[in-house]
Amino acid sequence: MIRWTEEVAAGRLDAILQLYAPDAILVPTLSNEIVDTEDGRRRYFEFFLSDGHPTCTVKSEQCRTGQKLGTITIGGIYSFRFPRSTGEEIVPARFLFTFEEFNAGWLITGHHSSRCV
Repeated sequence: MIRWTEEVAAGRLDAILQLYAPDAILVPTLSNEIVDTEDGRRRYFEFFLSDGHPTCTVKSEQCRTGQKLGTITIGGIYSFRFPRSTGEEIVPARFLFTFEEFNAGWLITGHHSSRCV
């Protein structure tokens, strides 16, 4: 989770995509399109990073480790600060990440993020 926020803030698109399993499901913050391919995630993050690299501050999080399937789930609240050309925009959102261990290490298999109301 920390690495994800660092890569997003640095605007490193390829590094962000490498954090996801090939078949990971992304339910993104700023889009209604659910994606489950690398091309779909690439299109979303190109859009997400298109008007400046946002910083992400995790406000709270809770972690659960699955006993049977070897998964880790992290849910919480974060806030994005976008340096938009029209002025700074702050987007508070809730998130849920699931991770599974692969040969390459722990990868994101599911990521849901939605604006807080």
